[in-house]
Amino acid sequence: MRAKTPAADFPAPTHDDLIKKLLHQPRLLRDFFRAFLPELARFADLDHIEYLDKEHPRGGKRPRRVGDVLFKTLWKKRETAFLIHVESQNKPHPAALERMGEYALRDGIRYRLPVMPVLLLTYPKPETPQPGELRWDFGRLAAIHVKCPVLHFRRMNPLPHLRGKNVAALALTALMKLEADQQVDAIVSTMAEALRQEFEAEDLEAALDFVNHYLPLAEEQVLQLDRKVDSLARKEPKLKPMPKLINPFVEIGRLRGRNEGRVEGRVEGRVEGRGELALRQIARKFPMIARRAGPLVRRLDAEQLLAFGEELLFMQNPAECMDWLKREVR
Repeated sequence: MRAKTPAADFPAPTHDDLIKKLLHQPRLLRDFFRAFLPELARFADLDHIEYLDKEHPRGGKRPRRVGDVLFKTLWKKRETAFLIHVESQNKPHPAALERMGEYALRDGIRYRLPVMPVLLLTYPKPETPQPGELRWDFGRLAAIHVKCPVLHFRRMNPLPHLRGKNVAALALTALMKLEADQQVDAIVSTMAEALRQEFEAEDLEAALDFVNHYLPLAEEQVLQLDRKVDSLARKEPKLKPMPKLINPFVEIGRLRGRNEGRVEGRVEGRVEGRGELALRQIARKFPMIARRAGPLVRRLDAEQLLAFGEELLFMQNPAECMDWLKREVR
């Protein structure tokens, strides 16, 4: 039986979960719109956000909308409300705008409110532009017109966001074209700005889980990350927690052997080192449970860790991973 690669185990649900988790934090959602759709503030009062259930009864042929974010806000501080529909796509869809029109109408019918769709394109290839307007004209008899903002992150310039302080924008640079050093900068800046701005734990976790998944680092980048984090933590009191937050890039907690320049996973013959490797594997495949799985992984012995590494290749979802760990540590 051929082992599955991590990439094969990252279908749309995992991707959708990460987008949804990021944008389901009101603070990060406001940051998102301020960074990528600032004109929205002209007619939307983003201090008032009410998330809504977007699932409808559906037949077998209707697509699931697990990655959508649907919320209600105010129109110029008046009681009138409307919805903004956000759909994330992790691969090209030939009828993207048609789907957006369908979803907007369905949500409008359900809530009896106008719906503004926003299309997020999060796939790396192809990089060809996606039209943001669809018009069908039937002479004077009828016309159908769909227009919405289309944000294709892979086509964006990351530099303005890397130089800014918007945490949602910093996290989303993980979907843009980044050089190796920029990848490290994106991780460090996302973490540092969230701490400087005193983000709540859930907001911080959502932002870090996103960059954890989309910015896997090479060995030399791990050392670079560790040096930058250590330097910032020494200089700014608010950034003292940073060394404990660089898991899964290095490990949960501080990198063992920092003074010797060793990278996590190099500690030969020690269960601790092998446990750190298992934690990184979990964080790559199932980032949503990386923090919860840490204490369980630490309790595994060498034989259990070896068995876990083999089983993880074939695990299909986070629940299966947690169930395996809980059985072994009883």
